[in-house]
Amino acid sequence: MNIQDLMYFNDLAKTLNFTETAQNFYVSQPTITLALKRLESEFNTNLFERQRFSKSMTITETGLLLLAFSTHTTHQLEITKKKIMDANNQVVSFGFLPTIGGYLWPYFIPHLKSSTRNIDFHEEESSDIMLDLVASGEVPIAIFGHPKPRINQENIVQIPLIKQAFTLWAKPNHPLAKKKRVSVADLKGETFLSLSKGYTHERIFNHWLMKNDLVEDINILYTQEIRTALSIASTSDMLAFMAPILIDGHGDLVEIPIENPPYFYISLAYNGAEKFGRYQQDFNEEMVNIAENLHEEFSNIKDFPIKNK
Repeated sequence: MNIQDLMYFNDLAKTLNFTETAQNFYVSQPTITLALKRLESEFNTNLFERQRFSKSMTITETGLLLLAFSTHTTHQLEITKKKIMDANNQVVSFGFLPTIGGYLWPYFIPHLKSSTRNIDFHEEESSDIMLDLVASGEVPIAIFGHPKPRINQENIVQIPLIKQAFTLWAKPNHPLAKKKRVSVADLKGETFLSLSKGYTHERIFNHWLMKNDLVEDINILYTQEIRTALSIASTSDMLAFMAPILIDGHGDLVEIPIENPPYFYISLAYNGAEKFGRYQQDFNEEMVNIAENLHEEFSNIKDFPIKNK
């Protein structure tokens, strides 16, 4: 089987147009036609149904089966190409979320013996996306957050770093700002600021609301940006629901602890079943050793340091 034929097929399944797929690969239309014929001959099936009069086409049931395989195969090929390129260029990759990994990265730098000049940083806003990238091997190692102490996913090796209680953040003259700790009853009728669906933060927040029967008693404003939530909280009576480590550059906000709060967990993780080049493997091992030592150090810190607090 020709890998290039699968790549043509993948694109054709999206465009459903021979001319457009040929243009996408800078080849002639007959090249795409011949590639499809080779695949249909090899699998002894029609991968597309072509309507002669309307000139339209649809993918068949067997075409969908091949598409699932070819999508996975071509994606793994791209990951492998990057691994080989990085190995040849002695480049290592590291994934992190700007709000979490960006804050913790300086704790790793002083302990790194490897050169930090050839690091390819991969940033993502979502911990869920980062976990998927690590699981697929696209990102060799990363720091991200998760809602439970353990990441129960096959082949994921996890080194815990920090456990933090979620707290509320409000402007200094908010009615709840002077309380040492707020109860669930104190929060009825309040308006909360939370990250949108698709974020680990939102899942933790809504699970906590349901657990405490608060869903019907509060108002919620969702946003995709942490900075937006904090800015609104600093200029209104809305309460930002955040883990302290996410607070950066908002020293004008007051932290309000919650009774029986939910927790946010942060770990370094990698896929133990993936193979990497020597430089990446050495880097991963070094990051793991540093993370294990930092976990012990962070465990002794009652209140993790927050910038501009």
